[in-house]
Amino acid sequence: MKISTENKKRLIDEIKFVLEKMRKETDPNNKLYYFSAVFGIMNRIYNLESAPDLVFAHFVLNSTHTEITVRLHDSEKVIELPEGFFDNFVDATAELLDVIEKNKNPYEILRRFVLLGYVTTGNGYYLYQKGLIKI
Repeated sequence: MKISTENKKRLIDEIKFVLEKMRKETDPNNKLYYFSAVFGIMNRIYNLESAPDLVFAHFVLNSTHTEITVRLHDSEKVIELPEGFFDNFVDATAELLDVIEKNKNPYEILRRFVLLGYVTTGNGYYLYQKGLIKI
């Protein structure tokens, strides 16, 4: 992600703090609460400097957060979160941090977030049960 050194440090520091909190939390809603700070800091940074990759990452992470939140608060219990879902979610957040720190291409990790969000939907969960989506 092409952002200033100062803003990259802000982003990295924020994600490190979020990861620490997410790892300590057992409540899924609290994990999501802390995760929202990741795309929150991205929003603040791209309001200060042009960063198309950051806008894209913000969109993906915000959408993933929304899909998971909807599933957690939906009364429909046919669609469940896959076993180990939040462990995978925290691991993906740690991988995002690594990608940012090492200036790697964010496509693969953002795709992983899209799939994490998608398995919380009716069709996504169905495809997960069929083994067509792996998280």
